[in-house]
Order: sequence, then structure tokens, then C-alpha cells
Amino acid sequence: MSFKEIKESSEGNFRLSKWYLDFVGENGEAMIFYVAKLKWYGWSVSYTSWLHRDPASGVNLKSRLTSVQIPQVKNNIIAWSDPKFGISGTWEALSDLIQTRIFDTDEGFLDWKCFQPSSKVELKINDRILEGKGYAELINLSVPPWKIPMDELRWGRFISTENNIVWIELREKTKQQWLWLNGEKIENCIIEDCLITLPEQNLVLKLDQGELLESEKKIFSLVQKIFRCVPWINRLIPVNFLMADEFKWLSKGQLQKNNKTFTNGMAIHEFVNFKA
Repeated sequence: MSFKEIKESSEGNFRLSKWYLDFVGENGEAMIFYVAKLKWYGWSVSYTSWLHRDPASGVNLKSRLTSVQIPQVKNNIIAWSDPKFGISGTWEALSDLIQTRIFDTDEGFLDWKCFQPSSKVELKINDRILEGKGYAELINLSVPPWKIPMDELRWGRFISTENNIVWIELREKTKQQWLWLNGEKIENCIIEDCLITLPEQNLVLKLDQGELLESEKKIFSLVQKIFRCVPWINRLIPVNFLMADEFKWLSKGQLQKNNKTFTNGMAIHEFVNFKA
């Protein structure tokens, strides 16, 4: 199919599934794993990446488009291994699944499924065994993400011994937001990069943004890799989406009530600016 035929086609049969799994250890070591598969106009490409934050050596990122392994779900356990990376791990749910449809039109939808807002994680990396807390989600899209109205995206998860919070916010002319506290949907929140406020619960989550895990035009970087397999892909993506700025942090979080901290935990959260 030529690029002209692709551009004029009304049906791309767009399908994207993307897993996100993370891990944070007691010593501040953190990892993020992405596993994604894209089908579009008869083309298919898979992608996986491993972001590793070591307290001693900093942040390292590895990624590839071949030999991609999909996580396996059985009851309350997610198992994933990647022989190329030398990693295997299990995520055991410590809290119940939450899910919602973020976007829905005649063109398609975005379904978000958080299998584990809080997990007990065990990783084996070569000869090392690591234990800590983590999180696991899967998104499924049947519409290209640049057709979802958003100028800014904020997402994050906070986990402490007794509490977990997950949040998503899309900003354009208006705000759309979703936030769950220990699995309960909470309305009328204020979501910022360093502060999450739940006024009706008199709760505030303070985030120190202590470690910048990513600061780049991640979508552009990823598309450049996929371009090798699907050479016309960057010609269909709007420039403002392609050149979006993304910032991802590992933060120490303090959950406070009446200005008093009652639990401490770790958060991974991000801000994406599509008007960069």
C-alpha cells in the first residue's frame, strides 16, 4: 500500500496495547518496563523497554523492537520475563483491579485497566534477587492517541504500606480526571506535578520530584525507532503530538491529613506537554 493510499484510507484498523510495569526497592532502586504491540494498516510492530534507576549509577534505558515477551496474567499474579534483558519477575496484587474507559467515540476508544494499583514484586536480574513494591497496568486503544483531545497529560501512582493512589488527568479546554484512593473513585481533586489534593477527604499528597527519570521527546524517539519497520508512520502523526515533551519523576510522597503526615511512600508520576 502506497503512502497516498494509506493517507486516503478511512480505515486504519488501529490497535495498540501497552503494558506498564514498575518496581521500587527499599534502597530507592527503581525500574519501569514497557511492553507494547501496534497493529495499523496491516503492519505490526512490537516494542519493549527497560528503564533502570540505580541509586549509585543513575538512570539507564534499554529498548528494542524484537523478541518482545507479553506479560502473563493468572489470578492475582502477573509474570513477565525477558531473556534478552536477563530479567524475570512476578507482580502479586496487594489491591483490587480498577479500570475505566478514558475515551470513547465512533472512531474508537481508550480502555485503561490497572491490574495492580499496588503489588508485591520479586525480580531476578541475572544472579540478583530484588524485592519491593510495584504497579501494573494495561491500556488498549482502537483510535490513534493524537485524536484524543488533550494538551496536557498527568498520570501517577503512589504506594505506601497501607495506602495507594492512582491518578490520570487530561487537560484541554476543560479538565478530565480520574483518581482512586485505595480503589475508591474520588471526585473534585486538584492534580499538579508536586501536589495532589483531595478536598472532600481533607487529604494532600506531597511529591518531592526528587529524581527525574525521563526528560525528553519520548514519542519522537520511539517513532524514530518504529520508522525502521513502518517507514511512513511519522508522516501520519501530527507534529505537536510527535514533539511532545515528557517528564517522569520518582518521588518521595507524604500523604497528609489536617497538615499532618500519616504515611510515607514512593510515587512514579509524569507530565506530558503536547503543546511544546
